[in-house]
Amino acid sequence: MNSFLIRRLMPFYAFAIVSELIFKVGLSVYHFHDMDFSIFALIKTLGILTLTTSVAFIFMAIPYVIYLLFLPKARAESKADRIITTIFFFIFALLTYFEIFSSAVFWNEFESAFNFIAVDYLVYTHEVIANIIQSYPMAWIITTIVILSLITTAVAQKYIVPQVSSPRFLLKLLHTLLYGFVCLLAFRNVDISNLEISHNRFNNEIAKQGTYSLFSAFWKNEIDYDDFYITANTDKNLEILQNKFAGTNITFIEPKKSIARQINSFRPEKRANIIIILMESMSSKFLNENRPQEWQRKITPNLSKLAEESLFFSNTYAIGTRSVRGIEAVNLSVPPLPGMSIVRRDNNENLYSLGAIFKEKGYDNKWIYGGYGYFDNMNYFLENNGFQVVDRATWQKDEITFTNAWGTCDEDLFNKIITEADKSYAHDKPFLTLALTISNHRPYTYPDEKVELPSKISGREGGVLYADYAIGKFLEQAKQKPWFDNTIFVFVADHTAGAAGAAEIELEDHHIPLFIYAPKFVKAQRIDTPISQIDILPTLLGLLDFSYESHFYGQDALSPTYESRIFVSNYQKVGYVKNNQAVILKPVRQYSTLPETLDAETTSALLTEAVAFYQNASKWEENFKNANEHP
Repeated sequence: MNSFLIRRLMPFYAFAIVSELIFKVGLSVYHFHDMDFSIFALIKTLGILTLTTSVAFIFMAIPYVIYLLFLPKARAESKADRIITTIFFFIFALLTYFEIFSSAVFWNEFESAFNFIAVDYLVYTHEVIANIIQSYPMAWIITTIVILSLITTAVAQKYIVPQVSSPRFLLKLLHTLLYGFVCLLAFRNVDISNLEISHNRFNNEIAKQGTYSLFSAFWKNEIDYDDFYITANTDKNLEILQNKFAGTNITFIEPKKSIARQINSFRPEKRANIIIILMESMSSKFLNENRPQEWQRKITPNLSKLAEESLFFSNTYAIGTRSVRGIEAVNLSVPPLPGMSIVRRDNNENLYSLGAIFKEKGYDNKWIYGGYGYFDNMNYFLENNGFQVVDRATWQKDEITFTNAWGTCDEDLFNKIITEADKSYAHDKPFLTLALTISNHRPYTYPDEKVELPSKISGREGGVLYADYAIGKFLEQAKQKPWFDNTIFVFVADHTAGAAGAAEIELEDHHIPLFIYAPKFVKAQRIDTPISQIDILPTLLGLLDFSYESHFYGQDALSPTYESRIFVSNYQKVGYVKNNQAVILKPVRQYSTLPETLDAETTSALLTEAVAFYQNASKWEENFKNANEHP
């Protein structure tokens, strides 16, 4: 490429590099205690940041490159050229500042560069935009972005159009084609999965430029396990899993082909009603028992009481960082596969699942949600896996007293659950209810004068306090119902309030509470053994003494043969944890351990089991398809 194209692009490129560098330096300072500031780590982080910013820049500059191609030689550096270039630069500055602001908002929520979560959010612009508007002073922010863009353009004015002669059209065409070839090379060869050069997650995330990360995530939203992760002999994997799942009451249906097995109970089945509440972002750290003594305010009095009256699993761990992962775990009891949740994937209908089992038992299954369940494909997945959808679109107007960007307040949701339970009871039908709360989610708005902390301005703490209040009120109302004594309530978080940390996967950031409450069925007991979110379904079915066909990877946590192990995920990385030791699988056929100094024998054993679980589960379509179900 000749000096004309390079020099005309240089002011744009310099601004892109400097602005991104300033932003990332600010993030690094903010996370001073989390970052690896060794010289070698900083050099690698800066190098990757320069690379990703450069790749994003060459694609963003394509419109201006096309303009330069068709700019007549005689009009170069003319007044019209300067005006048009200034407009291009202003738009470029505007987009750059907007990208930085958007990256900051996303980082504030997830402490991560854009990933496939951001791609998913782009599909649901109404909820996301409404949430941002309610959470941030957008008028001031947009005004600030515009003013900054104008100031930047004014300062850069004399540098925007450098004095450089324009070549002939054919030569410019050749250089433009070469530019396009560079874009193609970058698209084909600069893979975000190969750019994580540190064991420190913050260094890796800070090294990713926002626009580059967003489009990379768009193209790599679903990851094929066999292509990118460590694999082993499939027969050996099956043998490992069948040994883990074997039992005196278990018969494998096709011993040479799958983990599918018939589980037979020695006792009569209990026909209890089931209400499963997925509590939005309810981290274990919010429980009063886990809050520092110097913090005077206790924000979970009702959950603390529930812990004393329930089968309380104090060390439960979520498989992922989003609601769809919680829905996936509770419904399918499957380890978290890299990329999108199965809830969001194609061909996810008619699976062996929570809904399928209870539907076969004659239960009245309902998915109740105070928002619009088309978000994240929740309605489609649950409707096609044994549930009747009762989301906000089906509610009567008088059933809604308070809403925000995501949906109705938790009190409205719990009132609706009771209404639907009454309907099922009136028809003499046992019922299964699955519901997801909303109020403990940004923008943390809820009805006034319900709790001591005011709505919105109290942030997460207020959201937790109100969510706890609504749960307490719900149980008091439920106790007045004739179906209460025959009902098992399951309260579990869908995920924690943010999953981040210096480590590649921070286990504590997946720590959630699980309460199984049924005074007539379940003896109050605290269990501190670590369990996985995927163990909830088999544990519940064990409590009910159900006989059923299982395709699940979770196990009954109350069984005397239960083996404690945890499955966690962080976008492209999936972890397997036993005895506070972990192996993390990641692209491309790589792994790491926690702690890093894990001995070879322990590493080999963990790696073998992790690969057996994740590789086998990656064939979820053939493993979970229910031949007895039809669309």
